Amino acid sequence: MSSRGAPAAAPLVQTPIQLAVHSHAKDAHDTLLCSTRTSSTARSHVALGDVVRMRSSGVRRRRGLVASVEQGVAIVLMDVQTQTPVHTYTLAPSDRVCTPPLVVERGAGDAQTRTTLVGYARGAHTALCARTERLDARGRAVPGAATETRTWDVRGAVEGLFALPTGELLAVRPDAIVLLADPLEDGAAELAEAPGAFSMRYDTQLVHGAEARAVSDAPSALVLVTGGAHGVETACIGVHADAPRLRAVHGAVHAARPADVASAAWTHGTLAVLERRGALVSAHTRVAHGAVHASDTRAVELAPLRGAAARLVFLSASHLLLLALPTSDERRERAAALVWDVELDTVLAQAEWSLGASPAHGASVAAARVSDAHVALLVDTPHRDVVRSSVLALPVSVPPTGLLVHALHAAAPTAAWRGAAAAPARAPALGEAHDALLARAAQAPPAERAATLDALFAAFVREESERLRAAANVKASRKAPKPALPTPFVQALLALALPAPERGQPPRHAPHTLRYLLERGVVSAAMVPDDALVPRLRATRDWSVLALVLRHVPDLAEAHAIAIVRDALAARHDAAAPGVARVLQHVLAPPPFSKPAVRMALRTHIADNDEVLILLDVVRVWLDAQLHAPLAGAREARGADGVRTVPRTAITYRTSDVRAPPLDAVASFGEDVLDTYFPQLLADPATHACLAEVTRALTQAAADVQTLARLGAPLDAFARADKGRGAARPDAKSRRLALHEASLLVPLYSRDTLDV
Repeated sequence: MSSRGAPAAAPLVQTPIQLAVHSHAKDAHDTLLCSTRTSSTARSHVALGDVVRMRSSGVRRRRGLVASVEQGVAIVLMDVQTQTPVHTYTLAPSDRVCTPPLVVERGAGDAQTRTTLVGYARGAHTALCARTERLDARGRAVPGAATETRTWDVRGAVEGLFALPTGELLAVRPDAIVLLADPLEDGAAELAEAPGAFSMRYDTQLVHGAEARAVSDAPSALVLVTGGAHGVETACIGVHADAPRLRAVHGAVHAARPADVASAAWTHGTLAVLERRGALVSAHTRVAHGAVHASDTRAVELAPLRGAAARLVFLSASHLLLLALPTSDERRERAAALVWDVELDTVLAQAEWSLGASPAHGASVAAARVSDAHVALLVDTPHRDVVRSSVLALPVSVPPTGLLVHALHAAAPTAAWRGAAAAPARAPALGEAHDALLARAAQAPPAERAATLDALFAAFVREESERLRAAANVKASRKAPKPALPTPFVQALLALALPAPERGQPPRHAPHTLRYLLERGVVSAAMVPDDALVPRLRATRDWSVLALVLRHVPDLAEAHAIAIVRDALAARHDAAAPGVARVLQHVLAPPPFSKPAVRMALRTHIADNDEVLILLDVVRVWLDAQLHAPLAGAREARGADGVRTVPRTAITYRTSDVRAPPLDAVASFGEDVLDTYFPQLLADPATHACLAEVTRALTQAAADVQTLARLGAPLDAFARADKGRGAARPDAKSRRLALHEASLLVPLYSRDTLDV
């Protein structure tokens, strides 16, 4: 237990963690699906699903797991904590998914199963597919166990699926809610239907037990917040055991046109509506006399959103997570997330993160709870002909007690959101030196602008460094203060140092300026419009700058990293280009990329079997170096410069004197390559001899490790004895230090014997 004087835990929301990035070209004929099953206001090529655990007492969220689907690519089940995939289902390019995935775990012990449900658009009906796999006692897939697949048709266009404790399903259509039988037992027959207008859904929540009985007098109920002709409406669909199985209660709860509503959310009888004019309306809902009524309605005036994308998510009965994205307004360049106390009308915590250049019209944000500590986000940012979909994990927590203390100190952030801007305030103006540098560089002719900027920026860094050192009275060193590089200044520099290429003109860039900015760690991929940082740098063929991008850009997409590896493979015989191993070393350096995104990037950018074999050979060389390094007593395993031939082939490539990445990173990348290209390599007999050689080498290495393990037990006794002797050994001190400490000791004396 905490002590009485310990401070109360503070509400928390932090910068989101990037799990995956998907880029796809805009196409008016593409099939878009709802970004989440709870709302139909945002549609995308990518969707966030839900993972639930089915018990006899109800259906609860499976903590820490998030399911996502990319249209025509794959369904991925990912662990948010480790940012690694738990399971992946590959989709055919012709598949047109129309529902976010629903993953249902049921059973206990060794009888656990995991069923992944998803719907495919088939004209006037929906084909629902259920893939069921067996799990062991730890909740992991049983190796070698067959996956059972069942498919059946449902009338209409299904947009979302919800699982009931009985094993039955609720399918949400724009015109009705459909009750389906358990797909694992009764073939998912349609049992009942509740018609309604659900085409504009702001929020959809499935509740059980006492909460369900409060709104429908049923063991389970589906609560929908929709937009209709009478404003914001709430529908409560009770699921009963006797006929009629579905019983609906409707009611208008807020008079606002759908075009004026940015988002709405419901939980535990509390409704929150965010209007585009800036009003945040909250009310309590109750069911009485066969209708839904709203009471205790109150509104808080925030600043107008001016068309910005926003999303409300309830974290508890009295706390909202408000997400706001910027628009084309140049004054707002950062997305924001804040925890809002509905009862106190106070901002308890907030976080901001950069989206780079403001996205074009059509940006959207969707959210889904995945645990008590994380909310999964799907952010779509259109840029000209490309849409970038980012899957993020937002750390957020609200303690159950002690919030009043934090609310008393939240006047400043609350005033900012209730002030003149609905997003964080504009960044402060740049200094005179920054403005002067940008103005002089912009006046240079386009052909000479890069060289001029390099010279001006070098002089700026030198003068600012001397001024800061003189003010701090320190000499030049690594610890000396460095010039300030605010984000607006860096963005303006990047626009000058790395301009968009002109037709018929060679790419231009200021290499010295770019290297300095990258080494300082102030460059983000989102700072360049249209996600063009890496494509523009790849066009310059400046490998020194590309290496710094791989090492120092924190939000580098997996697709861009693998594209740079592809360029290194294409230039493997070019003496001016770095070796493949040197480029791959930077890609595998921590923090690790998302495995599903790496696999999709490999499949997109690398198709030639020769290049795949080179990657596998680099992995083999690194594994060999890592396995020999411990016995050799070496601190690090390194390669050597030269030319290497892939075994059993005529493929050659240049090797580099680079340090091998950690063993787990090398093995993980090798697994990604093999899993991605397994069918392709299996269909090419020319690759079999090389891969068989790799198989024999790995088999022999594994056998050698098992053999050496027998020496571990007797040698471990000597290691423990040496460790104990080292711990008992007194700390070694220099003789000079010992004499100095002895001179500080004063002998004991008494006043009677002291001679003065």
